[in-house]
This record gives sequence, structure tokens and C-alpha cells, in this order.
Amino acid sequence: MKNIYSNIFAFNRQTLRKSVVNLKKGNLVGLPTETVYGLAGNAYSETAVKKIFKLKKRPSKNPLIIHYLNLNNIKKDVILNKYFLKLYKRFSPGPITYVLKKNKSSKIKSLATANLSTIAIRFPSHRVIRTILRHTNFPIA
Repeated sequence: MKNIYSNIFAFNRQTLRKSVVNLKKGNLVGLPTETVYGLAGNAYSETAVKKIFKLKKRPSKNPLIIHYLNLNNIKKDVILNKYFLKLYKRFSPGPITYVLKKNKSSKIKSLATANLSTIAIRFPSHRVIRTILRHTNFPIA
């Protein structure tokens, strides 16, 4: 089937570079996950998080899911516990969302968490978003 959309690109080194550059600038990109294509932005960027809510017309009381590459990347944003670690070892990466207490020193924007004391997080298994997460130093909302 021919691609009739001029702004949907195959994933390769060039689109990886463009995606990472745009995410670092606070812009948004459309990315596949295990379950859906999502509008993605830097979870540490107030500008990016606001853009996601505005473009999706998402209520501010509806928190975003924050995507991380692995356990090492979440330690500064959430408080870990033994129950989560057991679930993580069994189900991650994959299409499961964990809700953990937010670390007081977290740089995740409050709007992304709907001003809650928790963060909804995922460790996606889809190769595209995992590759992008490897090339950024921030989680993706």
C-alpha cells in the first residue's frame, strides 16, 4: 500500500536523528508503542507537556504516561518498592503501566502528572521508542 501521508516516515537513522533533535527542542513527534501511536514529548519540558495537552485537548486532570528505557532511568523520578521490582522483572518491557510515588526531586512536570503525588510509567518494548529513549537523556511523555 502506498503511503498517502507526506509526514509519516519509515524509521531509519535520519528519522531517528530528526526525532531526537525535535524532542530535545521541546517539540513533539508521533511514535509507535505496543498499543497505539502516541504524541510524544520530553517529560521534563514544560513546553512539550503543555503542547501534548493542548493538541490532544486532554483535560489537565488526566495524567500522561511517562516512558523510560529501564530501571536505571527512573530512580531520580520515582520511589521504588519491592512489589514494583517483582512486577518489573516479570512483565517489563511491555504494555503495562505502573503507578509509583513521585520523588520530590523529580524533574517530571506537574502538569504531566496532573499534580498528583504519583507517576504513571511504562517501559515500552517497541523498538522505535526504545531506540529513541536510548538517544535521549530524559523520559518521554
